[in-house]
Amino acid sequence: MHYVGVDLHKEQSWFYVSDHEGKRLISKSITNSNEELKRIFDSIPKPFKLGVEATRNWYFFIDLAEQYAEEVKLANSFELKAFAKRNKKTDKIDAKLICDVLRMGYLPAVHIPPKPIREIRELIRYRISLVYERTFNINRLKNTLGKLGMECNGDLTTYKQLDKIETEGLPAIYGTVIQGHKDRIRFLTEKIRHMKMYLEETFQEDQEIINLISIPGLSYLSAAIVKSEIVDINNFASFNRLCSYAGLAPRVSQSAKKDIHGPLSKNRRKLLQWILLEVTPHFVKASPEKKSKFDELSKRKNYNIAKVALARELLRMIYVVLKEKRKYYSEKIRSTAGVALHGV
Repeated sequence: MHYVGVDLHKEQSWFYVSDHEGKRLISKSITNSNEELKRIFDSIPKPFKLGVEATRNWYFFIDLAEQYAEEVKLANSFELKAFAKRNKKTDKIDAKLICDVLRMGYLPAVHIPPKPIREIRELIRYRISLVYERTFNINRLKNTLGKLGMECNGDLTTYKQLDKIETEGLPAIYGTVIQGHKDRIRFLTEKIRHMKMYLEETFQEDQEIINLISIPGLSYLSAAIVKSEIVDINNFASFNRLCSYAGLAPRVSQSAKKDIHGPLSKNRRKLLQWILLEVTPHFVKASPEKKSKFDELSKRKNYNIAKVALARELLRMIYVVLKEKRKYYSEKIRSTAGVALHGV
């Protein structure tokens, strides 16, 4: 067996190839054109395993590498840092590190999602970018109006509120800027509306998403995010592992009799953690029992702790619904992990 470590960049990559004893066979930098990549894959002795660090452009590289390699692994960038404590850092050193750790069987890898899941992720990220851009334009509009001493209240995502902003009597430059922001906000609002309809149309035949939206607080968008981030619920042997993956488990430092619980772990799926915390207030409002528990925790601890605690309960429901491949229902049930649940 041969082993390949790749330090992947936007325009070029460094390949480091060794045999099973760690002897270097190839160490070179090449451009990321399909022709060059195919050429070097053909030159690598077969069979071989390949490891590459997760970067923004790994999609095309993984798809191509899987045609040649016996096994392809996508390295976890966060955990790989533990192996990279050294004074020098170059592309060659990084590629060699990935190759060596892969050869020894210690490469921290992440699950490679299939193409349909990647497509859902791109759709979701586009939808999120539209909202970010609209928020940016709303804030710029409010700042501009504030400089002119004009009041700006209400929801500027509505056409009615935008129409109340008059530009008559203002200097031509300010009028142009304000009108430009208004037009952009209208355009983005319409795009977001169409995206909402497109998401519902696209996922109405997806049984997993249909099951997820039956949970209070989840919409087509939030259900699609949950599905695309979890990918396959069978990858998680228990709810606790999913909870850690979602970033809802606190960091723990234990030594002898000292046991310290810290903030939420930073090694998590950011988008999954974000959407769970975003929809938790809607999830809480849908159930008097959850609302009572949230209020009690807020008083005894604080708002953020209560929000995270209820987000864990929401995630537990998601875990059960995906594991059992069914819709949410309100009767008392028992989870696949054997934990009694209420309000599922």
